[in-house]
Amino acid sequence: MQLVVNEQQQIIAYSILGNIAGSVDYDGAVPEDFAMNFVPNLYLLQSNMIVTNPDYVAPTVSPEAPTAEQQALTVMAQQAADQQQHIISIEKALTALAQGGAKS
Repeated sequence: MQLVVNEQQQIIAYSILGNIAGSVDYDGAVPEDFAMNFVPNLYLLQSNMIVTNPDYVAPTVSPEAPTAEQQALTVMAQQAADQQQHIISIEKALTALAQGGAKS
């Protein structure tokens, strides 16, 4: 196994197959839940053992403002919906006109 460890000995990445630049080889015991629970900094490499970081704090995710691309896509989607509504109203008008024109 390859581990990428930062200056605080926190494991920030790992690989079971292949090589990662800047990694160290590790062939010791791996906690049962390591692969399932892995997130950067949750585990430490101490005394050639992988242990859970007691100081780990999960990062908080703050809501981000939409990007310019997301805003443009939203505007385009709204325009498409408006156009679809306009098409439906024209179709209804044409149907009403056709039905009214056939009766005269």
